[in-house]
Amino acid sequence: MPKIRLVLADIDGTLLPFGESVVRDRTLAAVHALRDAGILFGPASGRERCDLVQFFHGDESCLTTGIMGNGKVVYLDDVPVYRRPLSKERLGALVGRISRHRGICLTCYRPLDERGRSEQGFYGLGLCAGEQERFTALTGESFSAGVVTDLPEGDITTAAVVVDKSCMSIAEAQELLSSTCPDMDFPQSAPFVIDVLDHGWTKLSALPILLDHLQIGVDEVMYLGDSANDLTMMEAIPHAVCMGDGTEEARATARWVVDTCDNDGATRVMESLAAHAGELRPEEWV
Repeated sequence: MPKIRLVLADIDGTLLPFGESVVRDRTLAAVHALRDAGILFGPASGRERCDLVQFFHGDESCLTTGIMGNGKVVYLDDVPVYRRPLSKERLGALVGRISRHRGICLTCYRPLDERGRSEQGFYGLGLCAGEQERFTALTGESFSAGVVTDLPEGDITTAAVVVDKSCMSIAEAQELLSSTCPDMDFPQSAPFVIDVLDHGWTKLSALPILLDHLQIGVDEVMYLGDSANDLTMMEAIPHAVCMGDGTEEARATARWVVDTCDNDGATRVMESLAAHAGELRPEEWV
């Protein structure tokens, strides 16, 4: 059986427990142990690099390779090798529709430079009057770039919809979004977050790009995830692991189910891979 040469990990609910602001010291140490063992590590996240760095204690060495923005951005050795912006016409249509409903808003980042390192700015769009404080509390984000009515200039690669479930269910929000832009997809990625993607585009869409640059096979990849936006990766990657508190569908799709994110399930997998130079020892972590 081939050894694992690349570990790709979802962040929210996989490496980062919901409600915590940074990955735990043990998790950060496991990432460095992988790298020390000659195994590449990279996030496979709906978030952008500028957002991810805060979760890794500012340690950008954890983010030199990976699939970000739900497959719309790919980095290898600190170089962006692929970028796919979203349609601003479609995003504008979503903002217009969302602005007529309470309990839902669209978020996006200030357009970034090619390395994802310009100053982070986080926008809120489509909020009804008086809702900013509620959404700031819900997301933990201060909307540092402001609450605005128009999309910022420049390419937007990553956007998400935040839902206050006391006003609207996730299913209702997804129906609203799909009826507005039927040529886009809206998978749930966190308890109150819906990702905004071009139809048919997922994290998996970017995987061949990264593997081609690395010249490795899919059987040399380990994937760690927990939710709906991980399913295509779990279906395609033979060595897929789901957290014990992941969604029912994700647990059914992954090859292995480990302990919960809160109990460091993903971290134990990485520690084992690092200790055994990429050999799979599931008896140590299942």
